[in-house]
Amino acid sequence: MLERFPLSETLSIMRFMSMIVKVGQIPYLNCEPFFHGFVQDGVELCPMPPSAMGPLAHVDELDAGPFSLVQSFDLKDRYETLGDMGISVKGPVRSILFYSRVPLWELSGALVGVTQESATAAQLMKVLLEHRYEVRPGSYVGLEHHNLNAFLLIGDEALATHDRVEGFPYRYDLAEEWLKWKGLPFVFAMWMVRRTLDVEVKVMLADRLREKLAENMSHNLKAIADKREFMGMTYEEVADYLRAFRYVLSDEDRQAIEVFEGAWRSISMEKPFQGRAKEVTT
Repeated sequence: MLERFPLSETLSIMRFMSMIVKVGQIPYLNCEPFFHGFVQDGVELCPMPPSAMGPLAHVDELDAGPFSLVQSFDLKDRYETLGDMGISVKGPVRSILFYSRVPLWELSGALVGVTQESATAAQLMKVLLEHRYEVRPGSYVGLEHHNLNAFLLIGDEALATHDRVEGFPYRYDLAEEWLKWKGLPFVFAMWMVRRTLDVEVKVMLADRLREKLAENMSHNLKAIADKREFMGMTYEEVADYLRAFRYVLSDEDRQAIEVFEGAWRSISMEKPFQGRAKEVTT
């Protein structure tokens, strides 16, 4: 447990720090409960897709953030969990969608497109295809490829489909598929912070995030929905979507992490991803 410090003392320390704490900000709707209205002296929010956070952490360009679960596995030596916070769901999530021209179990040898913003969702897809359905696609490629037999979308891009894509009649919510298979929630991200940061800074950051989370989920869902009018979702749809998430992880979530890590590490890593590299601006 981190020792707690008065917020006023922490803020004073932060103002006199020579460094700026860089926090990765995933600009998806499901992260808005943490980031809506978040302003803090000494903290810089750095918007980026989930797949960009791990590589930046490995070169010491990021101090904290909601790291993709798969990327968090290789960061444990230099990063620690922050306030037991994360992004988990037990049941349909609606923003991790797999669309296919044929049923999942008929995709052996198929060309499967994967959004390059994904880190954990892409690996969950592989675990489900190769372990649950015993399917081995011919190639995993970028979404820019033609003649895809199936493809994965995540985040706001998935929500914007409103559960339908012409020509791809089979839709699978991967969080729901995981629950049917393992009877467990799925954890997509874990909040982590660099171990070498001052304890006072870690405590301040955890406190501020918890405060914003509680405030936003209790009072600001309408404001969050208004910011996302372009997505074509009503306030009720946004509120229902966000309330389905578990933002403070439980023992059940930690069990789910262990089960997924075991399944993920056992899949073959022989086939490299063949999509075109995507430049990330932070």
